[in-house]
Amino acid sequence: MPAPPRRPTPLVVLGEIRTCLLPHSLTLDDRGTVELLATVAGATVVRRERPCPLAFSPRHATGVDCHLGWGPNANTTARVVGTVASTAILTGGRIAQVSSHTTVVRAQQKKRMPWAHYIARIGVTELVGELPDSTAAGKQLAAGYFAPPGATTIDVGSICARQLDNLRASPVLDGHRPLRAPTTRLRWNAIVGGTTGPAVSMRIEDEEFRTLRVTVKESTDLPAALRFCEDVAVHDWLLTVIDARVRAAEGLDEGRQVAALAPVLEHLTHLWMPGAQVPTAMRAPWRDLQTVAGLSKQWTARVEQIQRRIDVATYHAVRGTNAPGR
Repeated sequence: MPAPPRRPTPLVVLGEIRTCLLPHSLTLDDRGTVELLATVAGATVVRRERPCPLAFSPRHATGVDCHLGWGPNANTTARVVGTVASTAILTGGRIAQVSSHTTVVRAQQKKRMPWAHYIARIGVTELVGELPDSTAAGKQLAAGYFAPPGATTIDVGSICARQLDNLRASPVLDGHRPLRAPTTRLRWNAIVGGTTGPAVSMRIEDEEFRTLRVTVKESTDLPAALRFCEDVAVHDWLLTVIDARVRAAEGLDEGRQVAALAPVLEHLTHLWMPGAQVPTAMRAPWRDLQTVAGLSKQWTARVEQIQRRIDVATYHAVRGTNAPGR
């Protein structure tokens, strides 16, 4: 029997993740989770219960025929045709994400194929035509992805945002959030080229936008890199929310401070579990990121600050109620 055709080697994986508070007044239960995520792609929902409830919708494919920037200035482009895969994720019945990505490979044919060829490979885009002569194609394409996009450049972020809007508009949700919270964006890429193991580099671009670069040793590590990025996005969102709530409570009277801060303790603090739900291959990069950025230290300090503020506000409220003449 002839050997099966070899899968093309990935040049780069390009992705974006949008993270937000689920617009629902209560923690979504198992039944509601299945109903919500099945509406995104209409098939089986994958769930985990430990150490924290985690659910994934099936992948949804969006067809693309566009360009990728080549290099940090994106002056040169390469045509890609294929699909972007999007998955909706629910953490703890509270945190909603849409994770969109595509794996870029060299096309085995020099011409564009019928759509049936591309739809059969969800989350893969093929470079059609000749690439600039380079021994570091993945690095060049990764750099181009972070450059300002052009009118015909692939826009994974728009695909991701559209899927998140569809999720939030589900009739399963009542539209009432227990607290105000922003939506964050994490744009990421991953390439194969490490010699000793996975390496990561994260950058905060503005209050709600981050970029993350991942390098892995083997192409078989790329699915783990995807899950790593999704987990980083959840925990970065939690930090963003708790920082925003603390700032928003500055200068408020005791009662309003408690109203602003208590929902964070009630609804979010138990979801802080960095690295607990990523594959073993990406646990070391999580520890490295924790060491460099001090994410857990920042989280712990903020939680303690909120607890102290609530304790002080409660003390003043009780003291005022029991004071003479009251």
